[in-house]
Amino acid sequence: MENQQRTKILLNSSEDTFHRAAGIILQIGQIFAIFPVSGILNKNSNKLRFRWISIGVLYYFLFFCFQILNFLLSLRRLVKAGMSFGAFATVFFYFVTLSGGLIIFQMAKKWHRIVKRIEQTEKIFLHPPYRQIGRTLRWKVQSVTLFLLTGAVLEHVMYFVAKFLNAKIQIERCNLQIPIYEHYLKTERRHIFAVIPYKTSLAIFLEWANISSTICWSYFDIFFTLFTSSMAYRFRQITDRMKRARFKTMPDSFWIELRSNFTNLTSLLNYLDRELSNLIILICGSNLYFICQQLFNSFGMTSDSEQLNTIYFWFSLLFVICRTLTTLFFAASVNEAAKEPYQILKTLPYTSWTVEIQRFSDQLISEVIGFSGKRFFYITRTLILALIGTIVTYELVLLDHIAEAPEVIQRSCHIAYIETVLPTNLTI
Repeated sequence: MENQQRTKILLNSSEDTFHRAAGIILQIGQIFAIFPVSGILNKNSNKLRFRWISIGVLYYFLFFCFQILNFLLSLRRLVKAGMSFGAFATVFFYFVTLSGGLIIFQMAKKWHRIVKRIEQTEKIFLHPPYRQIGRTLRWKVQSVTLFLLTGAVLEHVMYFVAKFLNAKIQIERCNLQIPIYEHYLKTERRHIFAVIPYKTSLAIFLEWANISSTICWSYFDIFFTLFTSSMAYRFRQITDRMKRARFKTMPDSFWIELRSNFTNLTSLLNYLDRELSNLIILICGSNLYFICQQLFNSFGMTSDSEQLNTIYFWFSLLFVICRTLTTLFFAASVNEAAKEPYQILKTLPYTSWTVEIQRFSDQLISEVIGFSGKRFFYITRTLILALIGTIVTYELVLLDHIAEAPEVIQRSCHIAYIETVLPTNLTI
């Protein structure tokens, strides 16, 4: 029985590759017009293909055109109506989804090469003397994805329900003769329907594209976490092997092999860091901005705000904070896992210290190992504390400099419609 269980663990470990773990996550992305690569669910990575002439690429470019339209029209509204924190947040949101989608699309074009580079390094970790550490890599990656994706979907559903009820309340209060759904779209997407005539078929498509943009905003963090989870897992496998050998007298060949495996893993990390640096900067910058923006909006929450709006607002704020911290902690775990071998080396008895161990020790302390944003910063626990300190400082400054209060619900009967519903010649 014990042998059968051990055989099962070894079998699971040999199949626990990055490609297998990434498959379902990338498939989810394709639903929202991200990552048009075929063969991602095939066990054999040789089946991965990127084709310019494909439904996935066509779907992406259709979605891409909508993002450009949204970005330009929201920018137009910002210029026409004047700068405000709320209007700029909309422009910045579409800029983030547009830029992030382009970055991931560029990675999709060379995804086969990236996966092959990862498999070249990770193959040694799929068999003894390395072993599975706790849950499988696939289970860990999919659990984080489920958590973040569920939060993103729930956040958008709450947004839709809150705004839809706002539209219903305003129709009843102002006695407007217009369907609720049309009123909702013309209010929430006024930067579009101030320029483009409203049509139900077009509105449904644009709303689906907007939902995809919102999910994409969270999907960028999920995509990055896929890599951080994988790299941290492989570094922990090295630590696990060292722990099993630290009370034994090991030959130099053991430490040479271990140092070689660690070097290869570090080389892979540097390669992935170069591929992901633009996305890392975008993720860190956008998450920090939206946290600050939501905290700014919190000063506009009053006791007479509608209950559902209040619930949605605080859930949205907590979700953005939680998603950001989750992403950063997983990224910082790579740096922490890479430092663990040095802590084990320090516990070795002096009598077992050799030249090869010294070389390994020097290598571990000579460089910072982890994901970075173009080497401007490394994602470590220290960086997380620095970001938290920045946010706290921002809030303290806001306490003395509140210039505007964001609108939580449109209470006026003419402000929301001045651009879209009333037959006037006013422009935004």
